[in-house]
Amino acid sequence: MEKQDAVIDLFSGCGGFSQGFQKAGFNVIAASEIWVDAIRTYRENHPSTKIIEGDISEDCKKRQLYEYLNGIEIDVIIGGPPCQGYSLAGNRDPEDPRGRLYLDFVEIINEIRPKIFVMENVKGLMSMKHVKPDISLTELSKFKENCRKNKRFKDLKRFKAQRKLNLEEMKEYNDLKHEKSQIHKQMNKNLIPLLQQIIDRIKKIGYQVEPKVLNAANYGVPQTRERIFLIGTRIKELTITFPSESHMKDPSTTSNGGDQKETWVPVKAILKKYEQMEENEELSHIFTNHSQKFKEKVRRTPPGKNVYPQYSDAFWKLDPNRPARTVKENHGGVHMHYSKDRACTPRELAALQTFDDKFIFKGSKSSILKQIGNAVPPLLAKKIADHIIFLFKEYGF
Repeated sequence: MEKQDAVIDLFSGCGGFSQGFQKAGFNVIAASEIWVDAIRTYRENHPSTKIIEGDISEDCKKRQLYEYLNGIEIDVIIGGPPCQGYSLAGNRDPEDPRGRLYLDFVEIINEIRPKIFVMENVKGLMSMKHVKPDISLTELSKFKENCRKNKRFKDLKRFKAQRKLNLEEMKEYNDLKHEKSQIHKQMNKNLIPLLQQIIDRIKKIGYQVEPKVLNAANYGVPQTRERIFLIGTRIKELTITFPSESHMKDPSTTSNGGDQKETWVPVKAILKKYEQMEENEELSHIFTNHSQKFKEKVRRTPPGKNVYPQYSDAFWKLDPNRPARTVKENHGGVHMHYSKDRACTPRELAALQTFDDKFIFKGSKSSILKQIGNAVPPLLAKKIADHIIFLFKEYGF
């Protein structure tokens, strides 16, 4: 890359996406974020990047971004707009504004017209649904009423499992139970896949786009983190491809003639350096105070198993010889250390996300854990950035 191509990071969080692109040689000239603690972390680690603080869906914040750029050519826009689909099994608001933030992401792309954009989101985006955009006010009103009924039925069902319902509640429960299938049928008529809505909107502004689920472990991240990435471009002659995988669970299974891949990076290869490290608040290497009873329970739990089997997504004891499960915003998962009879520290979880020790986090311990869990692993971001450099060279940009 002869020059430092310019990047904007929207919905940047603490800056994992930016970190990866910066390490690949890109110039991240601007970012946007609404969460104060994430902004503090971002500024600490990217002091030369202009941060648009606040809600980028507001017109005044968009104007602030455009005025700052003042006609500077932007090569790449990256970001992970939060997407909140509606689920019949959950209690999500069908009009939750987080389900529409992708529209702001697309609007800014259309205004700035970068050569390429990269959007990251949870794998669940592939199955999320949202209210169809052309729904009439009458249909929307009926849909909201059915949402209310659906939520009420689930609440009553939960109450019924906890206590005896009174006569009025029991009648309402039975009535809603009788209506349930019809309620779901009517609701589904007005829900369409959110991913397809996003793709359709992107194509309308003249960009081709391709989605793909990437497993971070296949790119050297010590974590089996699956996320969907959408790469789009306004360059018609450019064929969108994704970075080749460099790692796999068992490289011995690769066919002859293919590129030789490395084995997935195990947890211990990354966390070993912290095993004898004393608590260091500045580094966010902060220990959790556990009871002796809990420590003993952790000690008896085999690596790779759950301290509390009733929790499907928490309290997993790391297997030192395998990558970790996904580091999430819910206090790290919670990931239990493979040999220390405690939860992993924020710094250890940051390392599993491939943040180096020079990356300093700001905020309370719980805030830092959330920032880490929400981030794009910098190493995966760098692999994507390196591939974009390859595409630019391949097509002469």
